[in-house]
Amino acid sequence: MTKPAVLRRWRIAMSKSVIRPKRLRAGDRAIIVSPSSTIADRADQAERARANLETALGIKIDFADNTFAQDYYSAGTTDERRADLMAAFTDPEVKAVFFSTGGATAVDLVDRLDYDTITEHPKIVAGLSDSSTLLNAITAKTGLLTFHGFELMDFANHDMSYTTQNLKQIWFDGWSGDYSPNPNWRDLEGDPTTYTGWREIKPGRATGTAVGGNSDAFMQLESTPYRPPLDGAILFLESYRLQKRHIQALLATLKLKGAFDSIRGLIIGYCLGSDAPGTGNDRDIADIILETTAGHTFPVIQIGDIGHQVENLILPIGATIEMDSSSTSLALSGPAVQ
Repeated sequence: MTKPAVLRRWRIAMSKSVIRPKRLRAGDRAIIVSPSSTIADRADQAERARANLETALGIKIDFADNTFAQDYYSAGTTDERRADLMAAFTDPEVKAVFFSTGGATAVDLVDRLDYDTITEHPKIVAGLSDSSTLLNAITAKTGLLTFHGFELMDFANHDMSYTTQNLKQIWFDGWSGDYSPNPNWRDLEGDPTTYTGWREIKPGRATGTAVGGNSDAFMQLESTPYRPPLDGAILFLESYRLQKRHIQALLATLKLKGAFDSIRGLIIGYCLGSDAPGTGNDRDIADIILETTAGHTFPVIQIGDIGHQVENLILPIGATIEMDSSSTSLALSGPAVQ
């Protein structure tokens, strides 16, 4: 397919009206689906996480039929994973779909989902890491707001009060307004990091559509009709165990592909493992960003409450957000549920 044709399909997809899923209420039912890596070897951890989250939110949470399946490194075959996800959307009792973990093979499902059915049965869909491949694709193809920042397995062993508060505010209360940094921020597993808090990297203010997630997963959608358009977007990216040189290469690739000509702002999340000892890893990530975005005037901020191994704030992909780097602020412009 030619690039103009792809762009036309993006515009058609995103010209759809924004769909806000229905808010959650106490006693509602949610289901856990594994679209990527198998968690067959972590069944006890998953059950503990399910029970803790169920108690925290006051809802009923079940596992899908193939949640613990295994096909080599994936959670069952592509057909099994697809079947679980589509069954979750068509089940009228299910009000929310939670992705269990990340991995590398959620992309298998992107061109096999029935997006018309998803449009007809909108509901809360949430995940992190490799799941952001599906979150962005669903938003691009249907207009449904999806929710980045939910990592089920973190609820097994950690106090997740900051993320839980975000979930309740956004999914139950229909909250909008200014996000607040986690006052008790930490790397949940104690990995070394130089991150010290929200900070300005390039000055400015911007309003745009939230698009992004894990950097590797997001790049899987590049030049496909399943990546939301970047025109008027605020792009947010986090990375999982990439060295600084790989982060630089990724940002340089986005620049070559014209992404920086379109976006209105950039948010860099927590780059887990990028401060580990290694050649050049002592370079400040802000320096990398200033170099790769030279010639562009959009604002850039770093927010460590987006990413792996930390408590996340919940960002609705497809929703309008506002950022102001001078005050290192981020806001959700309106409710993401109805």
